[in-house]
Amino acid sequence: MSHSHSLLELAAQAEALRNGLQQTARDYEQFEFNVDGVHSCMARIQKCIRMVGNDRQAALANRDKRKVMAELEDAVTEMAELLNLDH
Repeated sequence: MSHSHSLLELAAQAEALRNGLQQTARDYEQFEFNVDGVHSCMARIQKCIRMVGNDRQAALANRDKRKVMAELEDAVTEMAELLNLDH
């Protein structure tokens, strides 16, 4: 095998490695974004649960319960999307 062929092969491998590293970096950025989103959804869900489940507070009006439940449903849907569970 000639040296020029070896160098061309090495350059192609380096390019493939560079492309793979760039894709990994993009994937990791998306992963970090999703983790942040999941944490946000968890905080929203916890807030809703506290509002509905707190016996020390006066009972929520039906209108407020619907709002809380809609927020809870939205947070769960968003979390499922971030976790790719909608497939």
